[in-house]
Amino acid sequence: MAPHCRSTPEHWNRVADRWATVEERNPALARHKRRVYTQLITEFAGDVLPTRSLKTDLFAEAFNDEEFLSALPWARSVIGIDISQAILRRVRSRPRIETLQGYVTCNVTKLPFRDNCFDLIISDSTLDHLSTTSEIRAALHELVRVTAIGGRFILSLDNPRSITYPSRWLVRLWMRLGLAPYYVGVTLSPAEARAELQSLGLKVQQESAILHYPHPDGLVRLAERCIHKLFRSRLDGLIERLFTASERWGGTRARYWTGRYFVFCAMRESRT
Repeated sequence: MAPHCRSTPEHWNRVADRWATVEERNPALARHKRRVYTQLITEFAGDVLPTRSLKTDLFAEAFNDEEFLSALPWARSVIGIDISQAILRRVRSRPRIETLQGYVTCNVTKLPFRDNCFDLIISDSTLDHLSTTSEIRAALHELVRVTAIGGRFILSLDNPRSITYPSRWLVRLWMRLGLAPYYVGVTLSPAEARAELQSLGLKVQQESAILHYPHPDGLVRLAERCIHKLFRSRLDGLIERLFTASERWGGTRARYWTGRYFVFCAMRESRT
């Protein structure tokens, strides 16, 4: 991967074309992530079923068993967006998620939607694939713009407070050596994200840290695949229980030291 690579449509189209030929599955991790996100979003969304929702990227829906949209009872209210047409074509070919209301190819920093039109927005580890914090803030401004007054915005980002979060120079080296499967962007700290949301007229109602396994993700996935192959699925249940047990850190004061992502549920209270 070239060191100058950025999160562009062309980059993600190439990633999609390459990923479609890779047969790498992580069943235990996929079930765990699907369950964590489904429970989290169900809790954060509350009792009111959204009538129009937005999901900010569809990579997991295109390629992984980790996707959670099909598990939500209001999936038909969801419009999915992605910067890559190749990813969207892949999503539309998968029966599990064909029930989405619609698909739009666009950049999250410039959304083609009118103001105040979504009563729920889910942005799960999308903005941490952008190249600069200025782009993240531009994307947040756009996402808040299209959130209805009284609507909810669920945001997860790479957690830089995690004790295994790598230094940026190491990430750049990782990408330069071609070890990263796709562009790894920058992120905000939980405090920075909270301040940005508040400045845009949102009130953070709930927050947490999730997926308490270490960086880099690729090594965790490789370890699971090796164990899966060596023991022929006999230890898949044990691996999944270990992932589940690690989520107990989310209820402790150490959660931001161990969680790969921090996640906020915020409500829009005013116009920006």
